[in-house]
Amino acid sequence: MKKMMGMVALVTAAVAGNSWAQGARTLDLAPQPLAEALQGLAGQTGIQILFDAAELQSARSRGLQGSLTPEAALQKLLQDTDFVFHSTAPGSYVIQRRSRSGNVLPEVLVHGQRLRAETEGSGTYAAAAATVASKVALTPREISQSVSVLTRQQMDDQGMVTMVDALQQVTGVNVIANDTTQSQYLSRGFTLGVMQDGVPSYSGLTAVHQFDLALYDRVEVLRGPAGILQGTSEPGGVVNLVKKRPRDTFAAAVTASTGSWNNNRVEGDITAPLNAERSLRGRLVVSDEDRQYYYDRARTNKWLAFGALEYDLSPATTLSLSFAAQDSRSKAPSSGLPKYKDGNFLKVDRSTNVVPDWVVYSYYTEETSASVEHRFANKWVAKASYSHRTQNSFSKDAWPSSGVNRATGTVDAYNRSQYTSDDRRDGLDAFINGPFDLFGRTHNLLLGVNAEVYNSRSKSGSASTVANVSLADAASLPEPSFTYTSGSESERAQSGVYSQLRLSLADPVTLVLGGRATNFKAKSRNVSPSTQSAWRDGAQANNQFTPYGGLIVDVTRQISLYGSYADIFVPQTQLKADGNALDPRVGKQYEVGSKGEFFDGRLNASLAFFNIRDKNRAYRDPAYPAASTPYYLNAGEIESKGWEAEVSGSPMAGLELMAGYTRLETRYLSDRTLQGKEYSIQSPRDSLKLWANYRFNQDSLRGLNLGLGTIVSSGAGSSRGNRNVETQGGYAVVNALVGYQIDKNYSVSLAANNLFDRNYYATVGTFTAYNFYGEPRNLMLTFRARY
Repeated sequence: MKKMMGMVALVTAAVAGNSWAQGARTLDLAPQPLAEALQGLAGQTGIQILFDAAELQSARSRGLQGSLTPEAALQKLLQDTDFVFHSTAPGSYVIQRRSRSGNVLPEVLVHGQRLRAETEGSGTYAAAAATVASKVALTPREISQSVSVLTRQQMDDQGMVTMVDALQQVTGVNVIANDTTQSQYLSRGFTLGVMQDGVPSYSGLTAVHQFDLALYDRVEVLRGPAGILQGTSEPGGVVNLVKKRPRDTFAAAVTASTGSWNNNRVEGDITAPLNAERSLRGRLVVSDEDRQYYYDRARTNKWLAFGALEYDLSPATTLSLSFAAQDSRSKAPSSGLPKYKDGNFLKVDRSTNVVPDWVVYSYYTEETSASVEHRFANKWVAKASYSHRTQNSFSKDAWPSSGVNRATGTVDAYNRSQYTSDDRRDGLDAFINGPFDLFGRTHNLLLGVNAEVYNSRSKSGSASTVANVSLADAASLPEPSFTYTSGSESERAQSGVYSQLRLSLADPVTLVLGGRATNFKAKSRNVSPSTQSAWRDGAQANNQFTPYGGLIVDVTRQISLYGSYADIFVPQTQLKADGNALDPRVGKQYEVGSKGEFFDGRLNASLAFFNIRDKNRAYRDPAYPAASTPYYLNAGEIESKGWEAEVSGSPMAGLELMAGYTRLETRYLSDRTLQGKEYSIQSPRDSLKLWANYRFNQDSLRGLNLGLGTIVSSGAGSSRGNRNVETQGGYAVVNALVGYQIDKNYSVSLAANNLFDRNYYATVGTFTAYNFYGEPRNLMLTFRARY
């Protein structure tokens, strides 16, 4: 205490005239003595920084530049010094020399704030926390499964604007294009699920048109079964898409870019307090995009508008409201190339597009969200969230119905159809979470409930096929007059109660126990223009219990070991011979691994080994080989196993990186025709994803940043599973970036993707479609203004 009083007596307080701001600010501090840099930071942000001026006399800072939160700025200023900071109150920080034992401050000074998972303004690729595994923010080491977080900084550095851009950079995720407008997303050989700000969205990611990335703060990905919080889902994992929030200080940004194939885009983002007390805050994000593609004639026009309000009903209660709308229209969108009838790839230019000009896909999406959160004095938190999303889609389409005759360059026939769909999702999630004391130790309990109803109503019609069409003439294929001839409606409802208990067994040991009871019901019927029919029941389950368990052991202050068990639960629609639907797919995942936090939390690292058994899969009933309607048994089984390694963050001043490696093997353990063969033939056995960005702090190069990355894949294709389709061999694609911070407000960058113009197939499909070349070399010039 005597030492503490001496420190306070010598302290220098640097306090700005404006009030404290927790949001990101545009900062510009030159390399200088550390004390002067801290005073400058206080002046630019409004925070209070307490330090012993004599103790800092010989210390220097490298300086910083960019949009950062106060805590992220402090962390960067103190890099490569012997000093650390701790919060003593909101907006107030103390700087002290790190002790030789590694302890930072006397216990009397540590007043921890609630852990925040937001990444905007952090300036780093190392996420401090994620909410995908427990609704509330947990550090990566507190999560006993593999988790990756794509931060706002990495999305901005790499110019990501679509879900494909984002997820193809995430460790262990495989992106397979369906067409120009939407894709499939796999992890560990299985489809990924999705949550919107923690609210589950059944079958809402794969083959679904997604919002532009401009409205998201971060993309969290949990690999492996996630049924405890999401309910029914494939065992690949879940993506949690977390929107940007309004801030209590003014900030604005404008981004304009132009690139190869007339790829033009503008984006605006403004946030500010809306009253003097800063209790009401608002945000507006807009974007507009007009782009063409490396394949001929295709073009997309898309705009997004997102508005959000946040209001503090009291110091402990916050109400949030948001609305997002997006309109996307694609002309002559590609569904990939067909193959020759012998299974080999076409020998055509990468610009080849085999759909006629009148083909169009359009999507209009709206989402309204609301939440209320209350923070109790005893550190418990209660939150309820509601989401309502609609998506109206329309398509006129044409596609080859056979492979290409190598001698003539023709396909036997082209199909033509028209389709429209109106989808509606209503989701609710509510939970309470907090600590409690038992047997002299502090533990944590999460209790929650969620529910969702997903309704889809569609109608379609087909025109006569066109026979013997040459690929060279596909663009001029005649547009028919379509008539809707069939209609259908489906509805899937699920609800569940979930819990997660975190028991502190000893200082270094945490036991995680959890479970969920889920109800699921699917039904469908024919509607106009078909003759309307009664609802028909489909897959269903009542009080299906999904358990979870994990153990975390802190080996050191930086490294932990963990092991976990997770259950699988997926309803099925195939029929048994008695006319009832198959029982749900079940199974389990075992995962063990290690996680680490290094350089005072600036670098995260993880290593995981996993084994998944997916059981009760549909297996054709051999007792009915000639039945006109096939019957099935719950007898199929699949194994997925492998390992993953990931590093993200800043191992040295000025460098941010994300690197991930995946080894995956999948096979049928039990199947009527494919037993022993590979299951997920589209997933590469080996993949490496790397991106690094270095910002120079030296006076002569200050403001310059260079980025370099690669995606390496061992290739994919059906011949690995002996299915008579040509495979794509291994490949590596290199991407690069050069940028310059003109001053504290303006920056410019030039990105080069597929720098060495590697010619390869990014997606390997069927004889008729879904064979996509990887994008040829392309450039993107981007200008950013931040205030």
